[in-house]
Amino acid sequence: MQKSIGLTLIIAILCGLAIGTQSSLNSASGKLTGAVLTGLLVNFLGGMAAGVILMGIYLRRGGGVFTGIHGTTLWIMIAAGLLGIGIITGIAYALPKIGVAAGLSAIIAGQMVVALIVDTLGIAGGEPIPLTSIRIAGIGLLTLGTWALLYKK
Repeated sequence: MQKSIGLTLIIAILCGLAIGTQSSLNSASGKLTGAVLTGLLVNFLGGMAAGVILMGIYLRRGGGVFTGIHGTTLWIMIAAGLLGIGIITGIAYALPKIGVAAGLSAIIAGQMVVALIVDTLGIAGGEPIPLTSIRIAGIGLLTLGTWALLYKK
């Protein structure tokens, strides 16, 4: 069990590094082309790349690989994709103005608030995790850290 937790933690850290890198790229692009165009084009070009990969999966495994995508699952994917456009647009807008560190800190704080709600209510299918003063203090510390990162001098 510990081995799988270690690998999972490494994967999560690598994803965090990728998000930081992608956010920096989105910020740079947002400065050059504007936030909305960046949000739309990054998702469009990423979608094109995903289409090529999906075509390869389809050719290799056949159409059966897509049998689980219907009804509710499709709408969940559409909602997630639309959120992705908003997220990239927001990153392209905010990070050039407040900096990558403060911007990502604010994003992480927002993610943690949602995660705390999801954990507390058990929405994601896991056992609910009680809301405690320690967990609330953790969100407070993240907020304080974000505020501290806003200062540039």
